[in-house]
Amino acid sequence: MVKGVDHIGIAVQNIDETLKLLKSAFGAEELKRTEYPQLQQISSIVNLKGTNFELMQATGPDGAIGKFMQANKGGGLHHISVMCENLEALVDTLEKGGLKIVGKMYEGPDRVAFIHPKSAQGLLVELTDTGSPKK
Repeated sequence: MVKGVDHIGIAVQNIDETLKLLKSAFGAEELKRTEYPQLQQISSIVNLKGTNFELMQATGPDGAIGKFMQANKGGGLHHISVMCENLEALVDTLEKGGLKIVGKMYEGPDRVAFIHPKSAQGLLVELTDTGSPKK
């Protein structure tokens, strides 16, 4: 069962500069920052008046965010994250329905899988049942 949008993922050149802008202009608050060496990225969960955003900065050119930044000349909307009740069950249902699922990461505190953009009208959709921190 889907519960709603968890967060909106945005690829940025510099998390600190983007966060500074969001704080000063809109009163945003950083809730959590995590480095993912295996993905070559740093992520920051930022809350803006009840809506969470994931700011993602590449730490190397070969990770998904590094490649995205190169292809999109500076970043932008990367994905929409959808909160669900049971990640494996939803993934199984979606795959049986013909959607291509990639990046299944069921172990660890950040449990996610992604609907491939070719299966979702060009949109990368992240599925999670652990979700981002809430304010």
